[in-house]
Amino acid sequence: MRKIGLTLGGGGARGICHIEFLKVLDEMCLKPSIISGTSIGAIIGAFYASGLSGKEINDLLNTIDIRRKKTEEETPSSNNEGNRLEKFVDDKLTDIKEYYKKFENIHKMIDISFFKNTSFLHGKGVEKFFEENLPVKTFEELKIPLKIVATDYWEQKQVVFDSGDLIPAIRASMSIPAVFEPVILNNLVLIDGGITNNLPFDIIQNECDITVAIDVSGSLSIPTKAKAPNLFDNIMTSFEILQDSIIKYQMKMKTPDIYIKPELKDVGILDFHKADEIIGSVKGDVAQLRRELKEKMRRRSKMKELVDKLKDRMKKQRDKETEGKTKD
Repeated sequence: MRKIGLTLGGGGARGICHIEFLKVLDEMCLKPSIISGTSIGAIIGAFYASGLSGKEINDLLNTIDIRRKKTEEETPSSNNEGNRLEKFVDDKLTDIKEYYKKFENIHKMIDISFFKNTSFLHGKGVEKFFEENLPVKTFEELKIPLKIVATDYWEQKQVVFDSGDLIPAIRASMSIPAVFEPVILNNLVLIDGGITNNLPFDIIQNECDITVAIDVSGSLSIPTKAKAPNLFDNIMTSFEILQDSIIKYQMKMKTPDIYIKPELKDVGILDFHKADEIIGSVKGDVAQLRRELKEKMRRRSKMKELVDKLKDRMKKQRDKETEGKTKD
């Protein structure tokens, strides 16, 4: 059986669709021999590597109920032009907290550190969520080997985690600059892995026969009339442009055997309330993955058949030679 390596890219809320691709692997009874992931890809990759199926991860997502967003009646009005900071928080960060606060099992995930000088969110609540829901706590306990990418802030290079404590590595990989506080681990200041390697298929290519990479960097509609983005979108989209540039350069050097990039148009990094839209939009991409995997498996089967025939022919030839020597 050829070894399949699975890479789950970063992309915030867009990464929810990773679950649909995991379901394909489950349906086809194809278990990756190794997984790599960045940011949201590291999160979902960790749950999958721990032994949960795609459906079980989806069920966990449903218990969080991230699909609900505040109605206009529930949203505090902010017409004061001078109060832009408050409006910014309400539009982007407080919204996240509101999604969860009415659900007992998740409201502590979002812990705003608005007056900290490093980020808007502590990240401690997210760590607690992992502690309560991840079946394992170390890389060594995982059922599938996993590599998680973070970025060393001061050395300006990627850091790959594949051993030791799992949760700090996940937390480091998802530390989006200005949103989540950096993680200090092993005397390193670590930020989001997407800064250096948002689709880390290259770090597992030597350990598998077929590399499958799911790129959830998404795309944006171009407005007919030029319009300046707001502060949050300016920061996040600039971050995503950087990630996309790195992936394009990376693809010139190496390519995965199967590369899937859903369109995911106009889905923001924090648009978790669009979960149904995100999942529904990738049906064609899910079908593409299924087709390409079947083709790879068919080729593998055909190649195995040819190899077996060649081995059989060589064995017969050796037997014939041995028989001739015995007669002599």
